[in-house]
Amino acid sequence: MSIYVLKGLSPWVIQRISAVLIALFTVYAFGCVFSAPVYSYEAWMSWLFSPVNIILTGLFSVALLFHAWVGLGDVVLDYLHHFMLRIVFLTLIAGTLVASGLWVLKILLLTTI
Repeated sequence: MSIYVLKGLSPWVIQRISAVLIALFTVYAFGCVFSAPVYSYEAWMSWLFSPVNIILTGLFSVALLFHAWVGLGDVVLDYLHHFMLRIVFLTLIAGTLVASGLWVLKILLLTTI
């Protein structure tokens, strides 16, 4: 039994789809920043906390977390050959990514209040 749940084509597809979503959001965000007529805190906050951008930021964060999980998981499985060391590092990575995801969720939920 493998400790790596995603094997074969699934991680490859997740990596590619998440990379496309990350790239699209990055282009969108840079386009919005460079086309903004006014650079002020109020303008930035109104752009960031609009419902469309909250949803897009949430999708970007999920894509980034999945992309990081697949990429870091592959690195750990390729370069750490001791079983318990793999488990420790995969657990630390998973914990860090879950905590980061919960932090982003908290921020996004606070913006809707």
